[in-house]
Amino acid sequence: MVFMKKILIDRCKEFTRTAVTENGKLIDLVIDKHVNESIAGNIYLGVVKCVLPNEFAFVDIGQQRNAFLNALNSDYKKELRVEAPIIVQVCRDPSGDKGASLSTRMDLTGRLCVLLESLLGESGVSHKIKSGAERERLKKILKRHLPKGFSAIARTDSENKSEEEIAEDINKLRHRYERILTDAAYKRPPALLYRNNSSALFELLREDVEEILINDKSIVTSVMADADACLPGASKLVRLSARSVFDSNVEKQISRALEKKIWLNNGGFLIIEQTAACVIIDVNSGKFTGGKDGRDNALRTNLEAAKETAMQIRLRNLSGMIIIDFINMDSESDKSRLYDYFQAEIAKDRIKTNIIGMTELGLMQLTRKKTRESLMHILMEPCSCCHGEGYVRA
Repeated sequence: MVFMKKILIDRCKEFTRTAVTENGKLIDLVIDKHVNESIAGNIYLGVVKCVLPNEFAFVDIGQQRNAFLNALNSDYKKELRVEAPIIVQVCRDPSGDKGASLSTRMDLTGRLCVLLESLLGESGVSHKIKSGAERERLKKILKRHLPKGFSAIARTDSENKSEEEIAEDINKLRHRYERILTDAAYKRPPALLYRNNSSALFELLREDVEEILINDKSIVTSVMADADACLPGASKLVRLSARSVFDSNVEKQISRALEKKIWLNNGGFLIIEQTAACVIIDVNSGKFTGGKDGRDNALRTNLEAAKETAMQIRLRNLSGMIIIDFINMDSESDKSRLYDYFQAEIAKDRIKTNIIGMTELGLMQLTRKKTRESLMHILMEPCSCCHGEGYVRA
């Protein structure tokens, strides 16, 4: 079967939706609001406003709320003082009544590499690059071209790239870092020193994408520029569509990703609950009866649930601690097969996700890095009748 992978960009007054489809199936989705857009990755010259006894600090970076800095992990730990200027990078966007989370160590992301401030001078390689020989080759290249005072990570897209291409990417990042320091010397805090390119193309565009469809003539030039910045020559993939790029099939799949109950093809279903502390996903056999072999039925349902769960985590942009209650299985070999299969599905995620393992009660535990708000928080609001309880009086 030939797979046709497309990126669809739908821009309207309130937000821009960027989706990846494979033969019409929605496999990834990013929604950026035009109001309160993400500041994650931005670098600011801030002002320390408060230093707490437990070594935490609040910093004014020019946002509505002061941002939060863990001074225990800060290079400036002994130098923090009220009203002192400080260069910081946003690790996590503001959420609810909490301000942004900050770091004093800058990291800059390029097309092929990530450059990080560090005295250790270490080199790492994306865990998605599996070849041992290729990992060693990339580490040696990074070591040869690493600037003093930095560590570096070879991104997934660096696989099989030439040393010249990787060295050029590192050099561009070094120059960007130097410009930031120069700007900081002449600006008055709080001030923005570097705006992270928040275009979803930088997260979603890969070499296997065959077409980029957009619905708005006014963004053609910027999308083409972003596409080339992500992947040289990718601007030729950009097409302006005369009709809506999100057809009824894609819209239906987005609506499905907002539902609490997700039916599986075999009659089983998932229940997905987002709480303040974690996300809980419950796997149920539902209408699936299968054959007489109960062990085989449980395994088949769990494998299908594992694939759908990994997909829903991506589409809903679930983050933090995630707990999955699969159907109980007694066989250790079946548990091992489920774990390996789920790990392979999770590996498709562009956002860092760690599988912690299975508890004694058979609960799969994982954590996923928070980047943006979840799909539910972007597109939904609490019910005015039940005030978010989900129930009304009988």
